[in-house]
Amino acid sequence: MFEIEVSRIDPFRSLVKALSVIVEEGTFTMNEAQIKLLAMDPSHVAMVDFELPSEFFDSYQCEGEPKLSINIKEFLRFLDRVDRDEQVRIVLNEEKARLVIHCKRGGHSRRFEMPILEPLDEEVPQPKIFFKGKVRITSDALRMAIRDANLVSEHVKVEMEEGLLKINAEGDMGSSFSEWLADSDDVLELKVDEDSNATFTLSYLQDIANAAGANSEVVTIELSTDMPIKMDFEIPMGRLVYYLAPCIGV
Repeated sequence: MFEIEVSRIDPFRSLVKALSVIVEEGTFTMNEAQIKLLAMDPSHVAMVDFELPSEFFDSYQCEGEPKLSINIKEFLRFLDRVDRDEQVRIVLNEEKARLVIHCKRGGHSRRFEMPILEPLDEEVPQPKIFFKGKVRITSDALRMAIRDANLVSEHVKVEMEEGLLKINAEGDMGSSFSEWLADSDDVLELKVDEDSNATFTLSYLQDIANAAGANSEVVTIELSTDMPIKMDFEIPMGRLVYYLAPCIGV
């Protein structure tokens, strides 16, 4: 049994959108304390690690540890039909293999039903990476650097060295360089044990920064040379972390 109620749909919808930029289909695991999702994109280039505590919702009921496998992009389409002033109740009907979305405002109610999927067989392992550099920076600064890089290339290079963060791109159309000193207004923390750099596909970074940044003002980035980058977006409740594999030889 699983049922939640939420009166402010925008924050919840925004978080689901942040998941949908990476994951098409995913299996959520629920218990009495929280909802969790650990999933990879279809190409296995990116991963999202998401947790949302029961306190986020106006009402939260969960018996046991049910799993919910759905098409997240389709779920978002239904949530997009919910108005801001509607009270929303979402119920897992395991008997009918349906996720039911109830919307209510005054004396008017609506209901959507979407099929749930068979649980995904693939078990996603938690990444174990020893990072050599770490920076806490505003999400706006990250988004701006990625937009700049998008002018000139399909890839972007992230570098960390003592006292300095760089996000640069070079292509046929020119070059883009963004650099922050440790005492920059945008940087809250910068710690580098060893100079590190890696190059990433810009489209993935852009989708992540735009969608996740809408929920977060600060992101912690962790990096090691030619290893996946970790981006932990600080949200008011829960956990929203992405990993993105590097492009080797670009």
